[in-house]
Amino acid sequence: MGADGETVVLKNMLIGVNLILLGSMLKPSECQLEVTTERVQRQAVEEEGGTTSYNTSGKEQPVVFNHVYNINVPLDSLCSSGLEASAEQEVSTEDEVLAEYTGQTSDHESQVTFTHRINLPKKACPCASSAQVLQELLSRIEMLEREVSVLRDQCNSNCCQASAATGQLDYIPHCSGHGNFSFESCGCICNEGWFGKNCSEPYCPLGCSSRGVCVDGQCICDSEYSGDDCSELRCPTDCSSRGLCVDGECVCEEAYTGEDCSELRCPGDCSGKGRCANGTCLCQEGYAGEDCSQRRCLNACSGRGHCQEGLCFCEEGYQGPDCSAVAPPEDLRVAGISDRSIELEWDGPMAVTEYVISYQPTALGGLQLQQRVPGDWSGVTISELEPGLTYNISVYAVISNILSLPITAKVATHLSTPQGLRFKTITETTVEVQWEPFSFSFDGWEISFIPKNNEGGVIAQLPSDVTSFNQTGLKPGEEYIVNVVALKEQARSPPTSASVSTVIDGPTQILVRDVSDTVAFVEWTPPRAKVDFILLRYGLVGGEGGKTTFRLQPPLSQYSVQALRPGSQYQVWVSAVRGTNESESTTTQFTTEIDAPKNLRVGSRTATSLDLEWDNSEAEVQEYKVVYSTLAGEQYHELMVPKSIGPTTRATLTDLVPGTEYGVGISAVMSSQQSVPATMNARTELDSPRDLMVTASSETSISLIWTKASGPIDHYRITFTPSSGIASEVTVPKDRTSYTLTDLEPGAEYIISITAERGRQQSLESTVDAFTGFRPISHLHFSHVTSSSVNITWSDPSPPADRLILNYSPRDEEEEMMEVSLDATKRHAVLTDLQPATEYIVNLVAVHGTVTSEPIVGSITTGIDPPKDITISNVTKDSVMVSWSPPVASFDYYRVSYRPTQVGRLDSSVVPNTVTEFTITKLYPATEYEISLNSVRGREESERICTLVHTAMDNPVDLTATNITPTEALLHWRAPVGIVENYVIVLTHFAVAGETILVDGDSEEFQLVDLLPRTHYTVTMYAASGPLTSGTISTNFSTLLDAPANLTASEVTRQSALISWQPPRAEIENYVLTYKSTDGSRKELIVDAEDTWIRLEGLSESTDYTVLLQAAQDTERSGVTSTAFSTGLDNIHRITSQGRYELRVDMRDGQEAAFAYYDKFSVEDSRSLYKLRIGAYNGTAGTCAPEQPLRAKGAHWHQGPHVLGLSFPR
Repeated sequence: MGADGETVVLKNMLIGVNLILLGSMLKPSECQLEVTTERVQRQAVEEEGGTTSYNTSGKEQPVVFNHVYNINVPLDSLCSSGLEASAEQEVSTEDEVLAEYTGQTSDHESQVTFTHRINLPKKACPCASSAQVLQELLSRIEMLEREVSVLRDQCNSNCCQASAATGQLDYIPHCSGHGNFSFESCGCICNEGWFGKNCSEPYCPLGCSSRGVCVDGQCICDSEYSGDDCSELRCPTDCSSRGLCVDGECVCEEAYTGEDCSELRCPGDCSGKGRCANGTCLCQEGYAGEDCSQRRCLNACSGRGHCQEGLCFCEEGYQGPDCSAVAPPEDLRVAGISDRSIELEWDGPMAVTEYVISYQPTALGGLQLQQRVPGDWSGVTISELEPGLTYNISVYAVISNILSLPITAKVATHLSTPQGLRFKTITETTVEVQWEPFSFSFDGWEISFIPKNNEGGVIAQLPSDVTSFNQTGLKPGEEYIVNVVALKEQARSPPTSASVSTVIDGPTQILVRDVSDTVAFVEWTPPRAKVDFILLRYGLVGGEGGKTTFRLQPPLSQYSVQALRPGSQYQVWVSAVRGTNESESTTTQFTTEIDAPKNLRVGSRTATSLDLEWDNSEAEVQEYKVVYSTLAGEQYHELMVPKSIGPTTRATLTDLVPGTEYGVGISAVMSSQQSVPATMNARTELDSPRDLMVTASSETSISLIWTKASGPIDHYRITFTPSSGIASEVTVPKDRTSYTLTDLEPGAEYIISITAERGRQQSLESTVDAFTGFRPISHLHFSHVTSSSVNITWSDPSPPADRLILNYSPRDEEEEMMEVSLDATKRHAVLTDLQPATEYIVNLVAVHGTVTSEPIVGSITTGIDPPKDITISNVTKDSVMVSWSPPVASFDYYRVSYRPTQVGRLDSSVVPNTVTEFTITKLYPATEYEISLNSVRGREESERICTLVHTAMDNPVDLTATNITPTEALLHWRAPVGIVENYVIVLTHFAVAGETILVDGDSEEFQLVDLLPRTHYTVTMYAASGPLTSGTISTNFSTLLDAPANLTASEVTRQSALISWQPPRAEIENYVLTYKSTDGSRKELIVDAEDTWIRLEGLSESTDYTVLLQAAQDTERSGVTSTAFSTGLDNIHRITSQGRYELRVDMRDGQEAAFAYYDKFSVEDSRSLYKLRIGAYNGTAGTCAPEQPLRAKGAHWHQGPHVLGLSFPR
């Protein structure tokens, strides 16, 4: 078979080996027989010697059928089948693994060759059913041979007739698998090492290993070698004929030795305790005898023992090979430990003179001390030690001033129990604890607050220089066991304990709602502590009337207090009581509503006025607010009336519409409080027709005119009565202002009156005297009466006068009568420069030639004069002060009226007559007002004096700071009523004014940034519009303590981690560092303010930790900075360092999924911060930077047989 044929066979063998391995891996419990048939067309291949392996004389190449049988065996850990060899090993090793059995048949004429090869592992264990499998294999081979014989019978032989197929089953395959058949020579060309007709006879084994000559299949070896294949070395001088040669070495007879067995052997080979010299033993020190088998004792056992077979058996108390050393004590044990002493015990011989105990602290520079005790002692107590120190202790035995080797122990004294535990301050949620310091060095303190019911608790670790601690966040009214323990490395002192109960908390968030004049509803949040009852107390502010107390059951959180005094300020206290302890009270104040005035009634009424009277409120009110309007709501007015001394108060409503029904409401006012109104309806009298005059008369008629009534009426009724006394009436439509009476008596005097009527309501009458025929001036009519003038009218006399003389003077000064001469055609006159509120006597005389008529006399009182010199001062956003000079005339009170000039209602206030200034309040900011002032006496009012005023710009209000952080705060305010162009904000801290900020006038908030942490700020602001500015408002706030930054965990090992951070900007007292693991364990440490790192020791392996860090100053704590780390990363480093791993990252978003695959993956150690190393990328997700998975949090690892994966959650 040529090189290509060998290659095919080799490939088949490799495939077979691979199939065996695959079968072993997939189905280790089964044996499988695999048969592979290959149809290979042979090609001519030249051998190394230049000859042709085989030639074909025909045009077609011979066809070879190869049948390969691979018998697979089970993979059993207890068997060595040689199947574990790597597929990458050299092919030559397969001869040692598999036994190959090959058979071959061929048909030279048809150029068909059949090759059968059976591969069996040489060292494989037998299959569980190997006999049955082998039997089936033999059956298949026999069946195949029969098929080959049938095929051979059918073939026609073109050559080698003698070898034509005859169908015999015992046909020997050509060339025996060790050569190639040649059609030229019709014979086999054997491979190297084989010969014979069928290449079945081997040459010399291994070609005599190139160390000899092959002659007739036998090797004639070189002089230095021997054996069938010349592979064995020849021994020197053939072992001098005194031994056997094995692998080139002599195995000598018993009496000889040496490389060539030429030397004599010593007796017993000197027992291994000496060397042989020409048959004589030269013994080692300590041995003697012909064969060195006898022992010699060292130093004759130093006289402290006896020698037996070369060994010293020492006396009691001695030891060593020569009994020269003192035996040390045995079984050193610690019987007891305290903070200042260590008690030791040991076992020792009776011969010991004394024991020396040496002890020294393990710390560098510790002083070594000794203590000696008699030899009959078996223990000692070392005292006056330092607490919490570890000592190296050595115990020596002494005999005759000789010290033994020491027996040693390393023992740590206990930490001392903390002393002087006491409680400095106790509140509802905090307890401040103090204790005495230690005088020795230790690591720190651990303080715990454990509730008596063992539910929960708080543990904190503190630096060693701290001897007080304020624990916050406790439950009110809870009893706690407080333990203080000293810590040093892994040691803990005995705890000092004390119990303490927090103060019970009282009700909080007290609220008073639904307050009326006599009832109020009190609510509160119940205390968290268990209490016996709630104590509710209330009383008048100032202590008048004492306090009223109620004891309420704890579930209650509200109560209605009744029988209160209207318009009074009350204070209410709520506290909790348990046993003899009472919590602090929560208190608030409230004011009951004032009661409304009662028994509202109308005293008198006119067409334009109503006199009102009512009973005063029980509350101490200052004034009453009278609101009145028509029922249709067309006119609305307010009037402030001071409370009168006495049981009632009166007020007069003027300038009313005649004949109109008004709705009146009167509320009591006290400070900023106002009662509910007392209401009623009242109607004004009808307005009388005025200025009734006679315009003409005749013998039987009189013509009248009058001024129309201003109020709504149905008609006028005129009544005229002659001197005879029989009255007559006539009804005139309401739209008429004149009427002529007819059919009168001639020359008679009539009294004529006119009234206005509406339904059954009738106005006051207006009258005039008139005559039929001759008509003298009969009556003077006065109108338009003011404080300094009056208008006088009269009827035209008949017959006409030549002239008229008008005289007038005050009633008290009639002797100083003033005279005015008038033209006879005049029918009215105006008197001016009169004195106010003065009654004048007026008479009018008609002159006919030289005849003077009887004077017509009348009287009129001038009106009261108005105030003078009105001025405005103290103008604010919602008020102005009005000042004036009083009038000359006497009067009852002033009326101040005011209304916006643009739009708005008219408001009025009554001011006592003794006051010359009044402050108008509740005005609108930045608004122009018209203010009028007049004086009132009874139903009479003076003229009004007026002025205009513009109120000031109002302030923004409710300035507050919210969303406060260490560097930011959000300002809120409510805008003023007036128009604002911008706001001016001034920021101040450390008593130094900062920047001035302009904010748009439409804004009602502003974000402050770049503030200093834990700093107190004052913010002032005002509004501006053009040149006008409002008053300033201010607020204060303090920024929060900023948190430490860049909290990181590094140098993470299996049981420790280095935590580092950057300090905050603000000054702090310390840090509070809390770390907790996923199993729920939690520890809190207090770290000095100067530190920026801490190493956490004693952590659990393969555990995830979360670290929380806060800065603390006084009672304030900053926000929390956190980080996380895992002590299991070192395990991942060790896993990935043990072999080559791949990385697969799976990502999912809904139904979409992607992955990234890297052919190499490893995690470095803690010195490299567990950096990830990844190789070439393949996948659907797109590659990423190698350090990106390191920064991703929340990943988890999963490990398969050959792949380590990292998956990220969504």
